Amino acid sequence: MSALRSPRGGALDERPSIDGIMGPTERNLQQVQWEQQKEELSRNASLPDSAALAAFEEAEALYRAGNYKEAEKRFKAMAKERRYKDNTIGAQLSRLFGTDTESPLDPQTSYGDPLEEDALFMLAECQFAQRRYPYAQDSYDDLLNRYPSTRHLDAVTRRLFRISQYWLGFSEDALAAAEKSEIEMAEHVATLDETDTNALPKRRPSAMAVVPNVADRSRPVFDAEGRAIQALRSIWLHDAAGPLADDALMLSANHYLQKGDYIEAARYYRLVREQYPDSPHFKHAYILGSHVTLASYSGPEYDGATLEQAKDLKQTATRLFPDLSEEERKRLQAELATISEQEIAREWAKVEFYRRKNQPESVSLYCYLIINRYPDSKYAEMARRMLEEQQPLLAKQRGGTAAPGNVPAVPAAPPAPKGDQPFNPLPDAPAASPAPQPTPAPPTAEPKRDRSFFGFLRRAEEPPKLQSVEPEPEQPNSASEAPGRIELEL
Repeated sequence: MSALRSPRGGALDERPSIDGIMGPTERNLQQVQWEQQKEELSRNASLPDSAALAAFEEAEALYRAGNYKEAEKRFKAMAKERRYKDNTIGAQLSRLFGTDTESPLDPQTSYGDPLEEDALFMLAECQFAQRRYPYAQDSYDDLLNRYPSTRHLDAVTRRLFRISQYWLGFSEDALAAAEKSEIEMAEHVATLDETDTNALPKRRPSAMAVVPNVADRSRPVFDAEGRAIQALRSIWLHDAAGPLADDALMLSANHYLQKGDYIEAARYYRLVREQYPDSPHFKHAYILGSHVTLASYSGPEYDGATLEQAKDLKQTATRLFPDLSEEERKRLQAELATISEQEIAREWAKVEFYRRKNQPESVSLYCYLIINRYPDSKYAEMARRMLEEQQPLLAKQRGGTAAPGNVPAVPAAPPAPKGDQPFNPLPDAPAASPAPQPTPAPPTAEPKRDRSFFGFLRRAEEPPKLQSVEPEPEQPNSASEAPGRIELEL
């Protein structure tokens, strides 16, 4: 049941509806039902759509004869006519006065107009046969947008997969081999395990996206790679349970891997792992995904979430896939060792940070942490040398005034007098004649706070020193001593 609509056209019930969404079995049943309806329309010429079916069969005959250009014109005109046939003035008047004839191709009962659906598909097929792949992709997308569960969904996804392969730089031989096995072609993209460059398909050099293509009509005018990724996205969005959905995701991920965009590659590998655990690409999605996640790590000065994710992926891969080759297992162990070094480097980066901030106590804390946790690493020896360098600073800080932001140690001697505060000697100090104290200066006005743009970066001002409150004089007890007070006699 579709969502309810308000009189103004807004949805009253925002719950998603599955009306018009069909699986493979239902699509096959719809195709069988449409074949039966076509036989009925061919036998009875008085039905409203008999003439339209005859025109469609004539255009289809031109396509089979190889006259793709003329067939494209006819299919395009038919698709446009079928799309707007219910919006003509005559159709609106017929519905208004109730004189229209009910068609057996009622959109409410047959998931749309099958003639328009077939015309859109054949229009895209004519453009594909003429190697006008950008126009064909637009026509296939138009068909998928109007008929998400089209009866031609399997054929459309295969065409889009071949178009994307061609735009990503595969040779004509590789494109022809795609009909045999799309999965083999998706796995044949260069990966970390590919070392023989002659075994890879010949790829065209990637041109700049701003350079227009005016000579080859089989490629878009701008950004062929972006259009290829768009075609692959249409596959796994419109046919998420289809046979090529995981292949489209894997091909997109491998493409970003070759370009060096490791963040996007990691995102697509993660989609393969999460949405298609039964895919033949599941193992490669784990291994290659762990590689690109580690490659996207920006260094110890940045967030370490990607480092943790890469470590988790590599450890999981060693447990999930016992059939890993010896070379793959050694590579994973070497990368795990690299991750361990990067984790220690993150701790050493904190040492360097606090050293630049001139905070020797924090520097010593992280140096001891590195020495205790990673005694066999190269950073342990660096931490020992750093501790030796920080000893004079620590001694100076503990013997004098603590640096801002640090907790000062207990002083060995009484602190020196500050400002206008008098210096009180210790009880056992020798008596000395007190020096005349200067008259305190009158309190000055509080300095005006800096309210500039960078004012929030300034050090917080010290709180004002409060003076003790003088005790108030005692109030008289008797009424006579209180001036202005009247005592009432009862």
